[in-house]
Amino acid sequence: MEPSILSDMPFADFLDQVQDGLYIVDTSGAIVFWNRAAEELTGFSASAALGKSCRDQDLLGYRTVTGEDLGTVEASPLLRCMASGAGGTVPHLVVARSATGRPLPLSLSVSPLKGRNGSLRGAVALFHGMREEYQQRKLAVEIQKRTITSRGFTRNGVRVETLFSPVDEIGGDFVEAFFLDDHTLIATLADATGHGISASLFTMAYKTLLHATLAQRQTPGGILEQVNTSFLESAGIDGYYIGACVVRYDTARRRGTYASAGHPPGLVLRPEGTGARVRAEIVTRSPMLGMNDAARFVEVEFELAAGERLLLVSDGITEARVTGGEQLGVAGLDSFFRHYEGSSPLPDLLSRIQGYGSGRAADDMSAMLVSPD
Repeated sequence: MEPSILSDMPFADFLDQVQDGLYIVDTSGAIVFWNRAAEELTGFSASAALGKSCRDQDLLGYRTVTGEDLGTVEASPLLRCMASGAGGTVPHLVVARSATGRPLPLSLSVSPLKGRNGSLRGAVALFHGMREEYQQRKLAVEIQKRTITSRGFTRNGVRVETLFSPVDEIGGDFVEAFFLDDHTLIATLADATGHGISASLFTMAYKTLLHATLAQRQTPGGILEQVNTSFLESAGIDGYYIGACVVRYDTARRRGTYASAGHPPGLVLRPEGTGARVRAEIVTRSPMLGMNDAARFVEVEFELAAGERLLLVSDGITEARVTGGEQLGVAGLDSFFRHYEGSSPLPDLLSRIQGYGSGRAADDMSAMLVSPD
């Protein structure tokens, strides 16, 4: 039997012939191997990289497309994969710092590295350039930012706060609030199946259809009915659906109407002590948009008494896993608000959910708080 070609080639030489950039870190995160393709892609020589931490901001300085720092212990892809024992391409696209200082968009795949006895020895990273996709995704991120209500506002006797946190840079959730007239607020959340650019296209279709529908229908159930019909006619693809809720709220009367299409219930929060509790769940049973062309969407009326607030959340929040692996659910939201004493509830809720696990969020997360003055 002829000897294996691997027996004639040192392992380091083999890795040097891999066309993608490749480097290996030990359990402390220090770089112990840096192949030739890594040198060519980044401009950093092996001698400059060896011994440096994978979190070194002067070497790679990983960030997301939106600028989120991936150099912390909690966010570092390599340290996280060693802590969790799971690898993968996370996130879809990262931006590194090249030797010239120019941003270097990469597709980064990481995996824990184990010895023969199964003990953790480090991690390996494999990457290649993604400059063209980076430009496309950066544009898509900017477009999405301009189509959602990404910042809270106070107007006509009501305060609106929003949260939008996608799994990747681009999300399949949608959140928007706007006034039809001085006293009529329209608030909506939507969640398309899937993640990333493909899911975001469906939520953009939802936004377009919703605004087109307002010329004919202005009640939440009627809006969802017309959007469902139009979605099936113009953008519906078998297996792809949109969960959504629509609220029409009269700021003068402090009364509103809620309807949903396969979306978590709206929650009315009542002040209690220094926090708040869930006074009522606004529940409807209707299919997601795109499932049934004959679907009808039930409307439920609600009222906000002095100090009460309306909370809308996507299923990425209600289905988030907490301690013990259970879903957060309405009970978890009730517990959070009962004990909450801060001034930024939605960002703090997100931080609390993210703190339950060391891995990535499993789904996009979005929310809205409507608070009468």
